[in-house]
Amino acid sequence: MAASASPEIAAFWNEFTAAQHTLQALPLRDRVEEANTILERHLEGLALEMSGGDDDAVVDLIATAHGSIDRFPLLMQWVAAAPPLAHYRLRAFRERTTQPDFPIGMEGFELETSDVLVACSRDDGQAALEIRFGREIPSDYQDHARNMAFIMLDHVLGEYDFAVKVGGVDFVDGSYDPQAQWTPLSQLPAVFDRYWTHELGRTGDFPQGEHDWGGMTITFGNRDRDDDGAGRAGGDRDESDSEGRGCGDTAIVMVNRSANPVAMRADLATALVLDLAVGNSQELAVVQSLQEQAATLLELPQLGILAYILTRAGRRQAVYYVGDEQMARQALAPLLLRDEAASLEWSVRFEPTWSGYFEFAIHL
Repeated sequence: MAASASPEIAAFWNEFTAAQHTLQALPLRDRVEEANTILERHLEGLALEMSGGDDDAVVDLIATAHGSIDRFPLLMQWVAAAPPLAHYRLRAFRERTTQPDFPIGMEGFELETSDVLVACSRDDGQAALEIRFGREIPSDYQDHARNMAFIMLDHVLGEYDFAVKVGGVDFVDGSYDPQAQWTPLSQLPAVFDRYWTHELGRTGDFPQGEHDWGGMTITFGNRDRDDDGAGRAGGDRDESDSEGRGCGDTAIVMVNRSANPVAMRADLATALVLDLAVGNSQELAVVQSLQEQAATLLELPQLGILAYILTRAGRRQAVYYVGDEQMARQALAPLLLRDEAASLEWSVRFEPTWSGYFEFAIHL
């Protein structure tokens, strides 16, 4: 079991492991219920699902947070801390179903995935979905049908992708756009993946060579922006005017447009912030060099990428998206022990949607 597991996680795995023999004697439905009863004693907002047959020696054990992004870090820690399990193949999050053409029923009403039509559009950095039904839905079952469509989406796209990559979900009735590409939900995965890659540019490939940067000034409070719209490559970023303009409620933001292809990659879900003091232009140059060296140390082994920089009130915050905080710390440790890093404030947050990046990137 992982040494860093919380007491609650360790207590769950200890009890679950001790109960394995007893659980194995139960029918699968009862086994799931008993496993979740054990889970509820130790961890909130998480659940276990099982896939297999009653007599299977090994079944799939799925850890889910029911799409709640706030619980994703706990879920991943919980799964990472699991001991060897003789009768289970454990995985985090509900995966996409391999048979997306299926029906579900609720209170006497049945809906097929082929009855649900979906169109993709842009929602800042995420994909928005418009949904309509390809068959008449009785008025008494409108709410049921919408709830069932959400459940279906979770199974068709997978828990992680639905929670992270999808923004707004709107149901449209008679006023839908007939020119939109309406796809039956049963065929959505391939269409969604093409939209993600070709329309939003999320190829998943790390950028090579010089990066394309754009900048803007922001006045906090009314959030008015003065976008310069000009891309600046790599080390040619010119922030010499940030002293003064980057003080008070005004900030300079530099955004790495080249980071877009890897945005929201599941292995780059943590925002790591290196925040350093820049009291004058000389300090700015030193800090800029240090933060760019940090970017190189992370980007060469593809541990992370420098996504944007915010200079405000005498400090320069460089925000990198990384997959493993501990590996990032190890990679940067020698650099951050230098005298130039004396004012360093280090912080991390789980941000799989890259919301901080897209707050600024959508305006360039």
